[in-house]
Amino acid sequence: MTIDEEYAKSLRHAVEYVYVVAARRGLDTSKLSAEIDPGRNPGIYPEHVLTISVRGTPLLVTAESIPHDWITIGTGFIDTRFSQRIAFLLSELEKEWVR
Repeated sequence: MTIDEEYAKSLRHAVEYVYVVAARRGLDTSKLSAEIDPGRNPGIYPEHVLTISVRGTPLLVTAESIPHDWITIGTGFIDTRFSQRIAFLLSELEKEWVR
């Protein structure tokens, strides 16, 4: 596997992690959309932007400056720091979503 392929795979897994954390929180994941680096040109970056939104609504939350090593493939477990960032974003999103 090339470096570019590994990089792309790690970003796909990062998006999957968002849905895992959301499901653990009891959220309807079919209504969520998660993106890593939306609008960014293709390339390898040391830090990422994560955006989570509720489909069909203007509700979204964003976290910037997420180090790539938080989302790299390794043990198969979600990095605690990344998991906590996702949980915080989902908590912020829930405040507006459940109203």
